[in-house]
Amino acid sequence: MLRDLLAILWAKLTRKKTCLSHSGDADGIICAALFLRRIRGVVVLAEPYEVQGGSWLNTFKWDYVLDLPCPPKAAVFIDHHKTNKPSPSVVEVYHDPKAPSAASLAVKAFKLEEDPVASRLVELANECDTANIVSEEAWDLNDAVKGSSRGDRVKLAKLLSQMGVEALKLPEVRKWIAKNREKRERTRQVADKIPVEDSIFIELDSEEDISPRNLMITLEKRGAKVTCVVSKRNGKYKVHLGSREDSGVDCSEIASKIGGGGHKYAAGATVEDLRKALKVIASLLRLKSIKVHVVKNLEVVEVKEIKFKRRKKRESRGSRRRNSKPKA
Repeated sequence: MLRDLLAILWAKLTRKKTCLSHSGDADGIICAALFLRRIRGVVVLAEPYEVQGGSWLNTFKWDYVLDLPCPPKAAVFIDHHKTNKPSPSVVEVYHDPKAPSAASLAVKAFKLEEDPVASRLVELANECDTANIVSEEAWDLNDAVKGSSRGDRVKLAKLLSQMGVEALKLPEVRKWIAKNREKRERTRQVADKIPVEDSIFIELDSEEDISPRNLMITLEKRGAKVTCVVSKRNGKYKVHLGSREDSGVDCSEIASKIGGGGHKYAAGATVEDLRKALKVIASLLRLKSIKVHVVKNLEVVEVKEIKFKRRKKRESRGSRRRNSKPKA
């Protein structure tokens, strides 16, 4: 946090343009790379819950905000999440929930459509953000992002802005890629231990060894219609939601009910009261109970059933009077 704070203060003092982009996935990193390819500015990466939670990020006015909820003060807002809306302060808006990625909007905002390097980066972002990865380069990008720290992701964005996909061949970047590929293999091993049902709920002790999103995608490809993976984060709970296209479930709508957001088939939220959040999710899915697979050290150590009581509808006074009338 201190490094980011110093970076933004330096940008303000030197009148550099500022960019706030999503730190958690390939789309956010490509958005940052497109910004740097067009503008010599300063990039700060963040998670949605940091913006929504009223952190120091909301103190400053940002020149560009990409692939994130919009903070109170921003000049240009670029995003494709249905649940993210521009703040009143925004001057330019590039917002289309039907776009495959925020990067596909950013390339237009930065007028880089004719740039072949930028166009290829956007293609990879589209593959990653729609969970339809078919090219080796898209897998490399996904793994480079997931296998690096937040500070290294800023570096990755700079390298991609300068070298395009060639940056994925650098020795340092290959180390990040290898690290996440090992993580994906561990995730597959955990998926093998969870029986496929229409709705699957999983509680992880850590995200260090397992990729929640990859676990969900794997189970959905095997037949699960809805997946929910929960993990602890900074004293709170990160709730990941996923659904198949044929499920009829809009994850963004569910996530919005527990203070989060996202896409129709992939969304999430950070919550303090996990049971309350699970109750809301179960209610929206019309489930009276859920089975939660508890994973520790890559093993399913427990399957706990949580039942939820539904409140009975109160009768109106008139109805009570009618019901209380003595029979003739």
